[in-house]
Amino acid sequence: MRTYEVIFVLRPDLPEGEVDALVEPLKEAVAGTGGQVTKAEKWGKRALAYRVRGQREGYYVLFEIEGAGEALRELERRLKVTEPVIKFFSVRVDLERKKLGKLRHRREHRAARRQRAAPSGGAEASASS
Repeated sequence: MRTYEVIFVLRPDLPEGEVDALVEPLKEAVAGTGGQVTKAEKWGKRALAYRVRGQREGYYVLFEIEGAGEALRELERRLKVTEPVIKFFSVRVDLERKKLGKLRHRREHRAARRQRAAPSGGAEASASS
């Protein structure tokens, strides 16, 4: 199973109810292809770095998806044809998380080795006083 983060930007003039009504079918589409939306966060309205389809701001939504590539392809297909979506971006994040986990494990292993190899100077100093 792969993990993807998908951020999509909706038109800023959408009411909150319509945003919810748009997000739910997208979650169901991912589930229908064997994937799972593990996180869905609505970030609210934010300014865009540049104009997109004449808009200066947009309503941001983040999905974290676990599944095969088919789940991502179906979500992207639906985002392309959904009229309120002005932009979307998807990134595979499981490989980066795996690399970070390995680095964290190496650092912890090295720190444990240093603690075992270093003599405890505090105990010897207090014994000789």
